[in-house]
Amino acid sequence: MLIFPISPLIRYALQALYWGLSLPLPILLSRQQATPLELGSVWATLLLGWGVVLGSLSQQIQLDEKGMQATYPGWVPPFVRQEWQIRWADVERIEPRSTSQGGMVYYLVTQAGERVLLPMRVAGFQRLLAEVQRHTQLEIGGLRPYVQPWMYGLLGCLALLLLLWDGMVAVWVWANSTGA
Repeated sequence: MLIFPISPLIRYALQALYWGLSLPLPILLSRQQATPLELGSVWATLLLGWGVVLGSLSQQIQLDEKGMQATYPGWVPPFVRQEWQIRWADVERIEPRSTSQGGMVYYLVTQAGERVLLPMRVAGFQRLLAEVQRHTQLEIGGLRPYVQPWMYGLLGCLALLLLLWDGMVAVWVWANSTGA
């Protein structure tokens, strides 16, 4: 069995973005003289939200001789899971679809007309494509991930800059609140 997790670049970039956008909330609350209960509630909510983000980013694509499926670790709650499976024997064709942003995504279409989005955010995408082609005998040459790695790299760098800014603001808030 082959296992393809979501690409680390995507996982870390999205987590950095989550924290870069979320960390100002407790900083702003502390500036407003929030009670410990209010601050604790915000931190608990942020950690719960991070758990949902981690859960959604823990999807794994598993391939074996029978087919392909998306699975999650047992700790991920059902409302986060987007599990599916498809048997190689049922795959009839690959269907490209354009997105509203002008990109292209691909669906594996079964003989019954069911469509499964080809996972493109996995680590080892080219290897996954080779395995799909080997098992289905379909021509898959030229398929590329919808979002290129440099885009997630840029997102990650911008998120890190946002986190750096959040840290500088937090230090400023702390320095100005202790002297008052």
